[in-house]
Amino acid sequence: MLHSLWVHNQDPDLDVYLIYDNVDSEQLGIVASYLHNLLPRFSLLQASSEPLDGFPFNGHATIATYFRLLLPEILPMSVKRVIFIDADTTVTNSLAPLWQLSLQGKALGAIAEHHLSCQDHGYEYGRYFNAGIMLVDLEKWRQSNLLERGRRFARSNPDRLRHWDQDVLNHVFEDDWLEISNRWNACPHLFGLTREYDSIGYQFTADEKEAVSNPAIIHFAGPGPIKPWNAQCKHPLKEHYLQARAATPWADTPLDDIRPAAWVIAYKQAVFRMKCLIRRRLIGQASGTQATP
Repeated sequence: MLHSLWVHNQDPDLDVYLIYDNVDSEQLGIVASYLHNLLPRFSLLQASSEPLDGFPFNGHATIATYFRLLLPEILPMSVKRVIFIDADTTVTNSLAPLWQLSLQGKALGAIAEHHLSCQDHGYEYGRYFNAGIMLVDLEKWRQSNLLERGRRFARSNPDRLRHWDQDVLNHVFEDDWLEISNRWNACPHLFGLTREYDSIGYQFTADEKEAVSNPAIIHFAGPGPIKPWNAQCKHPLKEHYLQARAATPWADTPLDDIRPAAWVIAYKQAVFRMKCLIRRRLIGQASGTQATP
């Protein structure tokens, strides 16, 4: 993501902050060396989970899912505005128009989550935003008592936390966010990767059509096969990720979930069938022996 960001936004005034927690020290060293050489100004910020005590999580989630809530505290006080970008994204265009966008007094700018996600969360479409990419007014966030208000909501409504910090942010900043163009957060449903979404016969708006034809940030939000580092990925724009990765120290890292060669699959199937045959014969022989007087 950060490589693609720099390719399309080579501004000497660009400040990048990478937030992390538990990362292998060797990998962290590679990251730091590479990004310090790539970006004009780059900072690594290690997050602490202590301020997030009391926030519930389970299943595949960890406490790190709430790190977005730490932006007001973890970023320098001199930072008044920031574009937050999830890691599972690829930047394909200049972000200057987004950076220069007026928030009209709102705490953040984000896209409206798609219809099915809103329905699943019990929200009305247009009243619930996707927090993967946000233009944030940090001064308003610092005045919002975000952590404590979010903690009270999360403790009192654990059943409403489908997307954890995103649900918290939607509660705290309800009616205090500006809807921005989908091209700043082009999600998988726009590319036919959510079959349930297609089945309702939804007609794309002009803004959604532009997001498909001219996305500025591609967001690979969703389970394994939607991620472009998964060998089974069907996303039509996965090549943007693969091209960016090819220019980084991780170019030779194997993709996840690579299917074995055809001969390996055939061999394993033959062995399995042989084992089943032997097992059936042994069971038949044992049954025949037991039936003998």
